[in-house]
Amino acid sequence: MRDLLENFAPISKADWLKQIEQDLKGRPLQELVWQAAPGLDIDPLVHAEDFPEPPLPLAGHNLHWEICEQVYAQYPAATNAQALQALEYGAEALVFDRETPWTPVAIEKTLAGMHLDFISIYFKGDSIIQDPGGLLSALIAHAQGKTLRGGLERTLVQEGRLTDWRYAADMAAFALEQTPGLRTICISAEGIAHPVDSVASLLKQGHEHFIKLQENGLSPVHAAAQIQFKVDCGVQYLIEIARLRAFRQLWLQVLDAWGVMANYPVVYATFNPDSYTDDLHSNMVRATTMAMSAVIGGADRLTVRPYDAGREVQSDTRAAFGRRIARNVQHLLKMESGFETLSDPAAGSYYIESLTRQIATLAWEKFKV
Repeated sequence: MRDLLENFAPISKADWLKQIEQDLKGRPLQELVWQAAPGLDIDPLVHAEDFPEPPLPLAGHNLHWEICEQVYAQYPAATNAQALQALEYGAEALVFDRETPWTPVAIEKTLAGMHLDFISIYFKGDSIIQDPGGLLSALIAHAQGKTLRGGLERTLVQEGRLTDWRYAADMAAFALEQTPGLRTICISAEGIAHPVDSVASLLKQGHEHFIKLQENGLSPVHAAAQIQFKVDCGVQYLIEIARLRAFRQLWLQVLDAWGVMANYPVVYATFNPDSYTDDLHSNMVRATTMAMSAVIGGADRLTVRPYDAGREVQSDTRAAFGRRIARNVQHLLKMESGFETLSDPAAGSYYIESLTRQIATLAWEKFKV
């Protein structure tokens, strides 16, 4: 079969720039450069000549990510009913948000009827700050030998609170021995809007965790196996893709520096609450594009916020409808659009590759400071 490219003459970057200059009719090319964030200036024209060698896709498996749903877990019976409904309609992972400490009875009632071999379970809220060890022990007892997958969204370093690194190291070691599929440490870049700053923050926190945990008896290899990362995606579609790709690449460099086998980080993606507006139907569209950016960027787990989250008084539908639409966004990406059959679909896009490299370069410099 004849190569269709033979019908088209190659066009150099100089040719493109010459044509753009003519179209601008005297206006400077610099006007086309836009500032995505302070210090992050983006040239709209990226060409193959900008890459000495063709960019390679990120190694790894296809885009298999977990469809996750968050459940408020203060009342076990109601929590269980909502969680079972979410699983019945296609959720693959659940996040239980609880304020008061978990008890063995609360665990039993909340997880009743769930096949823990087939789903992932995560826990967040004040409950895991107050007594993470108690929760971990109750989970292991409830599992009765079944393999658990999931983790605790437990951020060790928080403003105004001292971290007991010995306790954290001992609990991580215990989890690795008893239920290695459950991660006990979460590093978050929530609230950091600047893409470069958020990547640098994740890298710095990960590096600091390795230092502190090793000082308290947990090797970097074991620490890496217990860490997951949490990011909140915004509406800047291409930048969000590039930000996640940049972080995944740079984390391999951190692991290499610590002598740990190269494995891409486990990334949990959520939505920045400020990304939604009072136009609820517009939020459905935003949810779709934000979910796409998280998945294409390489997130391992994604929670899509219901389109009326935080604006329930404006909605004329039941809360269950908003949760269903949020799940369906991910179902459409997986089952209708075939995203799960792809591996790094952004690879080879010169624009995204350029963004990825620019964010990675700037973030690495900030990380080294």
